[in-house]
Formats: sequence, C-alpha cells, structure tokens
Amino acid sequence: METLLSPLTIESKTLKNRIVMAPMATWLSDKSGEVKVDHINHYNHRKGPGLIIVEATAVSPEGRLAAAQLGIFENRHIKGLKKLAETIRAGGAIPGIQIHHGGGKSSLETTYGLMPLVPSKSGVKEGKPCRELTIEEIHRIQGDFVGAAERAVEAGFEYIEIHGAHGYLVTQFLSPITNKRDDIYGGPLENRQRFLLELFSVIKKAIGDQAIVTCRLGAAEQKGLTMEEGIDTAEKLKALGMNIIHISCAHTIPDLGDSFDSDFSVLMNMGAIIKEKTGMTVIGVGGVKEPGTAESIISSGLVDLVALGKAILCDPRWALKTIEGKEDSIALCRSCRRCLWFTTPEKCPVRMKSEKPSQ
Repeated sequence: METLLSPLTIESKTLKNRIVMAPMATWLSDKSGEVKVDHINHYNHRKGPGLIIVEATAVSPEGRLAAAQLGIFENRHIKGLKKLAETIRAGGAIPGIQIHHGGGKSSLETTYGLMPLVPSKSGVKEGKPCRELTIEEIHRIQGDFVGAAERAVEAGFEYIEIHGAHGYLVTQFLSPITNKRDDIYGGPLENRQRFLLELFSVIKKAIGDQAIVTCRLGAAEQKGLTMEEGIDTAEKLKALGMNIIHISCAHTIPDLGDSFDSDFSVLMNMGAIIKEKTGMTVIGVGGVKEPGTAESIISSGLVDLVALGKAILCDPRWALKTIEGKEDSIALCRSCRRCLWFTTPEKCPVRMKSEKPSQ
C-alpha cells in the first residue's frame, strides 16, 4: 500500500495519504440545519483518511435536499461546524466540506415550504412545484455559496468543494437536459458553464488561499452533457485557478463504450480521462471496496486520490485497518441492491458485524 499511503501536497495543504472519505449524506440534523452530537460521533469514528469531506451542506434554505440536511446558510451554523472541523483535524485528516444547492431536486417538504428554484421549468418533470430562476436570483444564490465558503473558512475547514454533480443545481445549469434557458446562462456550452465558472471565481476571490476551493464535477451523463463538454469545463476551471477536481457523473452514468479500463468503474475511468486531458490533480470515486484496488488505481496513475463512500460507511475503520496492515479484517460492503445505510443503517448486514459507530 506504499503509494496509497504516501502523502500528497495540494497548494499549501499536505494530505497524509491518498484515501478520501467521500461526502456521504447522513441526514442527522433537523429544521435548524445545525451540527448534532451524532454528526460529531459519525466523523470521529472514521479516522485514517488523509482528507474527510463532510456531506452536502445546504447554502440556501430553499436548496435543501432533505429536511434533516446540514446547513451553512446562517452564522449560527458556524459554532457546530467548527466542532466538526476540529474533530476531523484531531483525527489526522484535512477537514473538508461540500457546499450544496439542490435546485430542482429540492421539494416543498425538504425546504419547509420554500419554493424550489430551477434553471428552467421546461427541464423538470411536469407538475413539480418549482420556479424558474431570474438573473437576480442566480446572482443571489452565487452570493449564498460565497457566504457558505466564508463560514466554512471561519469554522476551520481547509478544503471547500462545490457540489457540481448528481443532478443538483450546478448540474442542472450544465446539462442541456435541464437547462433550456435562452439567456446568457443557457443554450451553448459556454453559457451553460457560466454559473459554475462565475461561482468558482467569486468564491476564490472571497476567500483567497485560506482554503482549497474545488468542485465535485459531474463530467458527463447519458444523452446530455458529453465527456468532451466535461473535459472542456474542467479545463476552464483549471484556467481560473482550480488545482484539484473530484470527478463523478452529472444526472446519470454515461456509456464510455470500449474506451475505458473494465477493471475499474465508469466513474473512476471518467476521473482518469479528466486527469489525462487536463493534467489536474484528480479525486476518483466509484465502487472501490478493497485497499488493493485503491492501491492499484493510485500506483498505475489512473487518478491521484481515491474517494470511498459506502466502503467507509460499512466499516468506519477501513482506513485505519489499511494503515495498520490489517486489510483482511475489513468488513467489505456487499453492494446490496437496496442500500439500507441511508434508511435504516442499523440493519446494514456489514455494519452489524463491523465495529458499530457511536451514533
């Protein structure tokens, strides 16, 4: 595991290894959006990664994806988030946080009655309660992201990740499937990219080098945003000063045909394509369960860091066991058809046998 466990310096931050805990939702808050004791326990139990990225955290009240989602849209959230960052740092990891707006994936139930906002109504399912964003509201939401980034810095986070994947607001702007606007934020790719490119620029201007600013980019999807468009977007982000990028899918996982390494997931191969084409430092994700697989990915130069999601939810000590040379004792995710972790985690068949988290 020599390569996987080697350090990596990004800007002024040095990660002790190439293992990343991916931002995975817990929905442990409530209407307040504040950090709870269960959040502290959840992240405290997962020591070992070089970078831990706190789950999608809402930048605006109307952008909440879940009624119990963490929030970073008011100054009162800073106190709890500071404890969370301190907990992660005390465990030896760089504390990161993903800032998020659900856009059209929010609902009246998750926003406590606030109307969800979308790039264009013609790009959402007919009958869904939502309202098309005005130019003024687009700029307001960009300002909400800036405010969230400033709060994250004040709370002590050193890595700030814009959620630009999985069908949420940034993806809704990038994708021709959900963006049918006819103004400067819609139509050709350069207009669909505008929201994200402006967003990165204003956040970077606001916080400077106080934290790494990056993006989890949905680089492509089925029958919408193409891989070529994703590469172009990543290249433009690099030109603006983004040094590291976390690659996933947009709305759906694309078909890469025969042009990828079948030993690894489509998502991981997307990360490899972005790394090859742009030269950026890339976090790859997708289906990694065993340390040997992660080591193979890093040592082959496919990507620079490997993000673990369900694997590190199932066994909170995945990274520590890898560091200690106890890989054989890791309780491996079984990739159940219906993942119980997000609904009734206490019933996850692997988690029941692994070391139970303090939550």
